[in-house]
Amino acid sequence: MLSYLIGFAGFALAFMLQMSVFSQWQILSGSADIVLLFVIAWCLYDRSKRLWLLVLIMAWIVGAISALPIWIPMVVYFVVYQVSRVFQARLMQSPLLGMILLTFGTSLLQMVLNLIYLFVTRVDINFSRILVEVALPSLLLNMLLAIPVHAVVREIANYAFPKGVEA
Repeated sequence: MLSYLIGFAGFALAFMLQMSVFSQWQILSGSADIVLLFVIAWCLYDRSKRLWLLVLIMAWIVGAISALPIWIPMVVYFVVYQVSRVFQARLMQSPLLGMILLTFGTSLLQMVLNLIYLFVTRVDINFSRILVEVALPSLLLNMLLAIPVHAVVREIANYAFPKGVEA
């Protein structure tokens, strides 16, 4: 129960920071997604059995305020949850490697799903301009901020999940 409370409190804090601070930090037109980075890091450390429910609630909240459809964050966050479970089983000796790989992969997945949605809805977009001015800068910022977010979540997880205690 404590892990769900800490996870949701961390999500709320990341969400507020995203809306207030990190949405203003931009390179060209790309910005970092701190909420996604928090969810990735939390999924790598939390071993709760029903974490998927918390992840879907977080995705629903993000999707509810987004201009894009709600299913895009739902798909991306559920992929984060599923792949993080695989990384916990296989790469737990190196969770930072899992954080970097998941950040890269899910940032690309989110951008591709956004572009597919915009293409299907016939929004006039210039792919090369979007790639250079939005996608690559966003990916760069996500990759740069993945390490500090991982460090903060690791410290929180060490407090919430002491060594030798299973959920």
